[in-house]
Amino acid sequence: MATALVNAPLSTKVTASEKDRFVEICERIGTTPANAMRMFVSAFNRRGGFPFDPANPYGFNEETLAAMDDALNGRNLIGPFDSVEAMMASLDDDEE
Repeated sequence: MATALVNAPLSTKVTASEKDRFVEICERIGTTPANAMRMFVSAFNRRGGFPFDPANPYGFNEETLAAMDDALNGRNLIGPFDSVEAMMASLDDDEE
């Protein structure tokens, strides 16, 4: 006989604005607040602590943030390329 999984409730208190933003983001990315919390708890337990650096919760350094801004604003687009070889040659040109 299989053992039934027993779900244990977990709750926390946050401000109304934090909750509203959390629900909004969950809906935007296609999940539920409950599922997001389950994913966090699972990642926390697997890692044995926070699955991110609490001192830098976004985990991005200045170079990464600048690259993300370039991508968002189309400043990193060089192509399109006709082949992988042409793309790789373009990358080699950037190193010089």
